Amino acid sequence: MTVAVLAGGCAGADAGDPPADLSGRLDDSGVTVVATLTAGPDGTQHVRATFTPQKTGYHLYSMDLPPGGVDGLGLATTVTVRGTLREAGSPSADAPVKTLRIQDLDVDLTVYPDGPVTITVPVNRTGKGRAEVVVSYAACSPSTCLAPVRDRVIALARSG
Repeated sequence: MTVAVLAGGCAGADAGDPPADLSGRLDDSGVTVVATLTAGPDGTQHVRATFTPQKTGYHLYSMDLPPGGVDGLGLATTVTVRGTLREAGSPSADAPVKTLRIQDLDVDLTVYPDGPVTITVPVNRTGKGRAEVVVSYAACSPSTCLAPVRDRVIALARSG
């Protein structure tokens, strides 16, 4: 597992600093997560977390999966914020949700298609200090599930 704060600067940037300059990265359990704080043309701020399986043929579970999964199977892909960030709306994903049927267990799980998925969370910056993104996820292929990652913190810092 590797946790990196992307190049330069400090995690405690001023609230007035351009939010697009804050990002961080996590490599854990076969998935790379890149989180970035961005501002839209209307001034709204968002955290975008892109989850990319490191091998082809792997999918992530939907953020709509219930807590604890379905019959204990699966882990919802989640993005929350803390520190100087506050959620200002509901998260959304850029990929459609599909149902994965596990016939032998008589279970249906909601997943994203194989490959990367980006989850966007509207946020407000509340002041000076550390801005952090907290992620949970699990990646699986048709034959293998990687170890779940729960509540891992990605510190956002000024990039280059």
